Amino acid sequence: MPYFVPLGIPDYSGNQERDFFQFTYDIEDNDAVEMLMQIRNGSTVWYEEKITDKDKLTQGEHTWKWDGFDCDGIFDSAKLTKAKSLNFYAIGKDKEGCTDRHSIDFEANYEEVEWVDVKINKNTKRIDVTLRVNLKDGGAEGIECTEQIVAPDPIIIKECPWDKIPEKDLIPNRPPIKKRNEKNDFEALKQLALDGIEKYWQRNSTNIGKGVYVNKELYEVFINCKYDAEGMVAPEIIYFTNSENTTFNRSHNWFASRKLYYKEGYIKRRKWDYQKSSDAILDFQETSAHEIGHQLLVELDGKYHSYTHKGTSHPSVILQDPVKGTKYPSHGEEIDLMKYADDYLPSDYFQRVVLSEKDLLGLVWLTKLELE
Repeated sequence: MPYFVPLGIPDYSGNQERDFFQFTYDIEDNDAVEMLMQIRNGSTVWYEEKITDKDKLTQGEHTWKWDGFDCDGIFDSAKLTKAKSLNFYAIGKDKEGCTDRHSIDFEANYEEVEWVDVKINKNTKRIDVTLRVNLKDGGAEGIECTEQIVAPDPIIIKECPWDKIPEKDLIPNRPPIKKRNEKNDFEALKQLALDGIEKYWQRNSTNIGKGVYVNKELYEVFINCKYDAEGMVAPEIIYFTNSENTTFNRSHNWFASRKLYYKEGYIKRRKWDYQKSSDAILDFQETSAHEIGHQLLVELDGKYHSYTHKGTSHPSVILQDPVKGTKYPSHGEEIDLMKYADDYLPSDYFQRVVLSEKDLLGLVWLTKLELE
């Protein structure tokens, strides 16, 4: 059977998709005076429509289309794909009062991916997306000490990462972080990453995105992001402190290597600086949304589109530098979460950065269904 995409949202290339389920029914003997069409799960009616159009009630084969929404105006992909007994049920009545019933069993299965569900309310113009992500624990760098036995005495020398920090660079009342706690353990960082995806992927009245346009109507989109071992492939989260910041510990999400760094405490860049947890959280959440976004772009338009940041980073892919001359949009305009810029970071960057409308509609498109 054919494919279905809610609201007929086009694919990433702009090709229109089918926005209806189509069923056939036969009127064999007398013309009908009335037909009742139902979509059921078992005996539970999800949607029904009465047909009184005479052209649809004559003898012969006819088609009926359903847009996927229930009687309350809600489309729910999870409900459809998890249903155990979907069926199209038709009840016909002729002028003599005779009734005939006809049913067709069917299934709806995800065609593209299985880590995203969508619920659409066409009355309130609201889209709720549930995204499942498989974040992993990558451990920590910068808090483990080592011991070395030195001959001939022998003596044991203990070396710790924070020993490399010059005393002159230590800030009063800000000692090096020597162990993790419940605020920066894996569970805490995992939740920060999920919250970051929600914050920067959604487009609604709470942020600069406002929503997405579907068939010339504005829908607000809300994201609910969850951890799931069977979810979208994602990086391992690495806690990073008391270490030097280099290209080798830069967050990335490629098919060959996936690492997401949370950096706080003493970090050496040009010199040793102290990254407060509030700043670390702000950076980490935006970085999480960006890095996980790479896999979304891979699903929508392939690795090259993703790894070149939609054409704004070096075409070699290996070099992750922005294309020279690429600028951020002017003040007040939204900034594409997935693009690079050869420019200074605007002071209001975190208020303006958001997943683009096209990319977010692509996420909804990934709930494409195959009917069987």
